[in-house]
Amino acid sequence: MSHDKISAAARRRMAQTGEPYAAARRAVIAEHQAALGSQWFEISWRQSWYARLSRRLDRPQIFGVAVDPGQIRVQMGSFKLVVPRESVRSVSRSQAQVGGTIGVHETGRGRWLVNGSPEGLVELTVEPPVYLNRSPNTLFRRAAVHSLTVSLVDPDTFIAALNP
Repeated sequence: MSHDKISAAARRRMAQTGEPYAAARRAVIAEHQAALGSQWFEISWRQSWYARLSRRLDRPQIFGVAVDPGQIRVQMGSFKLVVPRESVRSVSRSQAQVGGTIGVHETGRGRWLVNGSPEGLVELTVEPPVYLNRSPNTLFRRAAVHSLTVSLVDPDTFIAALNP
């Protein structure tokens, strides 16, 4: 569903329910994902001025992880990654110490961090590796992803969705 369609549906929902735009938009996306047979998980965000500014600069973008029957789609701003479900070897809570960083980072040798806060970290091990398209996030090279750590609002439900 395109941003324009999401926006229009959210505004219709706002008129019907009287809820704020952000809540209406989340509900519209959740309903659309449910119709497709997928689940949506939001990126968790630290409540700092830098995190709010960073998120506003990428505003029309989507921040989160969609778990579909055949794939996992991660999107944070211009960073987009699609991982086939059969490539996920393990998923667990991560004890990584990310400090005050937020955003998308390659931490070395195919290990990627996608976070808005240091809380709710989940690590996915991917084998065979998937490759990112050339973009500013990858310094315009085709980068491999062997491991992905992502910060989520509801990490336990995400882990349950990926484990049979």
